[in-house]
Amino acid sequence: MFKIAIRTLLVAALSLWSAVVAAQAVTPAMLEQFKQLPRAQQEQLAQQYGINLSDLGLTGASSSDSENPDDELLQRQKQRKQQEEKDKKTADTELKRFGMNMFEPASSSFSSAKNLPVPDEYILGPGDNLQLQLFGKVNRDVNAKVNRDGAINIADMGALQVSGLRYAEAKDLIIERVKQQLLGTNVAVSMGALRTINVIIAGEAKYPGSYNLPALSSVTQALFAAGGVSEIGSLRHISVQRSAKSVARFDLYDLLLKGNATNNVFLKDGDVVFVAPVTAIAEVSGEVHRPAKYEVSATDTLQDLLAMAGGATPKAYPQKAVLERFNKHNYREYLSVDLTNPKQQKLQVRAGDALKIGATSPQVQNAVTLVGAVVRPGVHAWQPGLKLTDLLGSRWSDLHRTADLNYGIILREINPLGDIDILQFRLADAINQPNSADNIELKARDTVVVFHQALQTFQRSALNKYLRDKLEQRFDIAIELRWLNQLDIAEDGFRLMSEPEVLTEERLMADIKKLQSAEGRLFADDITKQEQEKALKESFAYLLDNVLDDAELIKFTPHLTRTELLYPVLQKLRQQARNGVEAKIVSVNGEVLVEGDYPQPIGGTVLDLIDAAGGLKDSAFLKRAELTRAVANSGSARGVYIEHESVDLSQVLSGQHNIALASRDRLNVFAVPEWDLDKTITLHGEVKFPGVYTIQQGEKLSDVIKRAGGLTNNAFVDGSLFTREQIREREAQQLKKLSEQLRADIAAKSLSSEIARISPEDSITMINEIEKVKPIGRLVIDLPMIIAGEPSADLQVEDGDELFIPRENNTISIVGEVQHPSSHRFANNQILEDYLKLAGGFRIRADKDRVYVIRANGSVMVPESSWFSASQNNLKAGDTIVVPLDTEYKDNLNLWAQVTQIFYQTAVAIAALNSF
Repeated sequence: MFKIAIRTLLVAALSLWSAVVAAQAVTPAMLEQFKQLPRAQQEQLAQQYGINLSDLGLTGASSSDSENPDDELLQRQKQRKQQEEKDKKTADTELKRFGMNMFEPASSSFSSAKNLPVPDEYILGPGDNLQLQLFGKVNRDVNAKVNRDGAINIADMGALQVSGLRYAEAKDLIIERVKQQLLGTNVAVSMGALRTINVIIAGEAKYPGSYNLPALSSVTQALFAAGGVSEIGSLRHISVQRSAKSVARFDLYDLLLKGNATNNVFLKDGDVVFVAPVTAIAEVSGEVHRPAKYEVSATDTLQDLLAMAGGATPKAYPQKAVLERFNKHNYREYLSVDLTNPKQQKLQVRAGDALKIGATSPQVQNAVTLVGAVVRPGVHAWQPGLKLTDLLGSRWSDLHRTADLNYGIILREINPLGDIDILQFRLADAINQPNSADNIELKARDTVVVFHQALQTFQRSALNKYLRDKLEQRFDIAIELRWLNQLDIAEDGFRLMSEPEVLTEERLMADIKKLQSAEGRLFADDITKQEQEKALKESFAYLLDNVLDDAELIKFTPHLTRTELLYPVLQKLRQQARNGVEAKIVSVNGEVLVEGDYPQPIGGTVLDLIDAAGGLKDSAFLKRAELTRAVANSGSARGVYIEHESVDLSQVLSGQHNIALASRDRLNVFAVPEWDLDKTITLHGEVKFPGVYTIQQGEKLSDVIKRAGGLTNNAFVDGSLFTREQIREREAQQLKKLSEQLRADIAAKSLSSEIARISPEDSITMINEIEKVKPIGRLVIDLPMIIAGEPSADLQVEDGDELFIPRENNTISIVGEVQHPSSHRFANNQILEDYLKLAGGFRIRADKDRVYVIRANGSVMVPESSWFSASQNNLKAGDTIVVPLDTEYKDNLNLWAQVTQIFYQTAVAIAALNSF
C-alpha cells in the first residue's frame, strides 16, 4: 500500500494560504512498471490519478520510448491510420462522379466475351473454330478451324470457304454440303473458340494500349479491359475508329441511365476505341435520389441534370433550389431557381454548375402535435372541426395513468412571426362533458401539451439512455465508463453521481495491464470527464429547447416532468416579449404542489394558475392568499408600482369569486398556521409510555412527559440526556472549524524553526480522530426541576428532539490520564481523591490542575481551587471524573485541550446512549 508523504501533506494540504492535495507516492515496483509504458500512456495514468511526472523523474522521454523503437513505430502507424480514417471520412463526404464506380474492381462483373453465345449475325473469319458433330452413316466429331484462306477442311469433303459469311449462313452451307457429299449422314454445327482481335484503346482510358480481345467484344468490354476511363476521361464521348473512319459514337450515360446499348457495337480487328477528355461537369446535391457529379453536354438543361440525379426526393423543396455557377467574369454567383417552373427547367447547364435542392420545411400543414403524458405523442392529422376529445377521448387508452386531467395547454400561433397564445383546458371536463368549453376546437399547427400529475413522470430510464447514446455518438467512445453508467436524470435536468478514483497499488497495476494489452483502453483519447459532463448538459439543453418541434424528440415528451415540458413554452413566451409587450408569464409559490412560473392563458384566472401548479397542498390556508401585481404608472419615477390583493381561495375553488390574471402576476399561497402535524419528539427509557409524540408549537417538555405518563420508579432523573437536531448541526460545524484550525496550526509549526515535540504522524492521527467524532447534539437540562414544575427550568420542545432517561446509576467513572480508567460504586463517604486512588492515581502526562467532573446530565463541575479542595465532596452518582492530558507535556498547541475535552464529553454522552 502507499504511504502519504507527511511533509508534502503538511506544506501543501494543511497550509492556510495554499492547499490542495497531497502527492501520492508509488512503490519502486510500481515505478518500474510505470516506466515501461509509452509516454502517452504514462501521461494518461498520471492525469487520471493526479501524479506529477516530474516528481517521479519522468520529465523527459520515458525509458520505453528510448529503449523500445517498436513503440515509436506503433505510434506512427497509429497516427497514419488515424489520418487515413480522417481522409476516408472526408472523401466519403465529397460527391463522386457518376458512372466511375462501374469500373471499380468491387463493383465490376466484367467477364470475357469468348464464352458468350454467338449470334447468327456473327461474321466468321480466320481463327474461328467450328464444332461439327457427324452422325448417321458416319459418326465422328470434327474441329474445323477457319484458316488464313478463309476455309475449313473436312475429311472426305475437302475445303469449304466460310470466311466473310454470317454464322447462320455458314451453318446452312455446311449442312447442305454434308448431305450432298456424305449420303446418309447429318451434321450438327456449333461455334468453338472465337478468333482474337487486336484493338487499340486510346485517349483518356485509365490504362490505354493495345489489347487482344475475343471477337465478340463490345465497346464496354474493351473499356473494362482498359480499367475504365481516367479521372479526366469522358463517359459520354467515346468513339470507335475503323479504317480511319468513325463508325460509332457511344454515350455510356445512355446505357447507365436509360438502358440503351444501341451504339455499344461489336469491335473488329484493328478498331481504335478513343476516350475523349471530359468537357463539362456539374454537380447535384441535397434532396435528390442520386447526388453526384455529372458530365453534361452543351444541350443539357437543368431538367436533364435533375433527371440524371434520379429526380428530387419527396422531402425536397424544388421551388427554392440554389444554382451556383461561374459568371462571365469567372466569379461564383448564386441563382435561385424554381425547378417546378417549365421556363427555368430549360435553363442550360454550364461547366462547374452546382445545383443544390434543399429540404422542405419540417413544419407540417394540416396537422396538430400531441406531446406529454399521452400514449401516442407525435404529429396527428387535422381537419376542420377537430376537437380535443377526437385525439384524447379515453382516459385509459389515450393517456398515461399519471396524466393530470385538470391541467393541459394548447400552443396556438397567432401571426407570421410564430408568436403563440396559450389556451388552458381541463381534460377531465372535456372528456366527461364533450360540449363544454374545455373541449376546444383545434386549429392547424396547434400543439396540445398534457402534463403528468405534480412531479410525476414516466419511464425516466428511456431519457437516461438517450443522453448516454448521444454522448457515445459525440465522442465515439465505449460507454462502459463508470461515472457515465451512474447517470441519473433529476428534476432540474440531470444529476451526475460519481466517486473520485483512489490510487491503490492493485488499481494502478490493473490499469497498467489494460494499457499494455492490445485491446485495453481506459478513456477516449484527449476527452476529460468535464468535457463529457459539459457535452451531456448541452445534449439535455438541446432536448428541452427542441422537444416540441423536432419529430424525433417528441417521443421523449412522456418522460419529462411538468417543469421540463414547460421550459420551451416559457422560453418562447419570453422571446416574443418585445416592443413594450410583456411576457405572458405568471407565477405561484407557497402551498401548491409545483411552485414556479407558468404561461398566462387567454382569459386565465387564479383558479387556472392553481390548476397549473398541480393544485393546493392540504396545508394551504384557504381563507387568505396574496396576489401581487406590477401596475404601470407613467407618473411615477419608477414606472411601476406594486399592488397586493388578498384572495379568498375557498371562494375561488367554489367558483363564487375569481380574479383575472395579468402578466407578471405572482400568487402566494400561505400555509395554515401551526399546520405541521409532523413535528415530533421521541422519549426513550424510563417513562411509562416511551415512544414518538406529536407536538405543537409552544408545547413544553414537562407537558410531553405528563402525556407519556410520567417517569417510572427506576428512572435516573439526574442522568437524563436531551438531544436537539439544531444543536447537533451546530456541533458539526464547530468540529469542522476546529479541525481546520488544527491543520493550520500544524502547518504553521512545520514551517517554523521551532522543533515540534509532536510528530506529524501523531498530528494527522489526532485530526483524523476528531473528524470521526459524530456530534450528539446534547442540551444540558435540569430534569428534576422540570418535573418539580419550575418554569425557569422548563423548555419548549422542537421537531426532532429526543429525551433519554436511563435507569438508576450508582457508579462513578474515572477516565483520562489515570493508571486504570474504570467505574466504581458510588459511596457518600468517598471523595474525589478516593476515586482517583481507586483508578491507580495519575499518569505522568496527567494535568493535575485541570481535573473536572462531567455530571450525569452533561454539565461540568470544576473544583474551585485544586483537586483536593472541599468541592471534591460534591460528587454524585453517575458522575464521570476526567483527568485531562497535560498538553504542555507534549507541545504548546493551545487547541489540544479542546480536543481532549471533546473526546471525553462525547464518550460520556455515547455511553449514556448505549445504556438503552
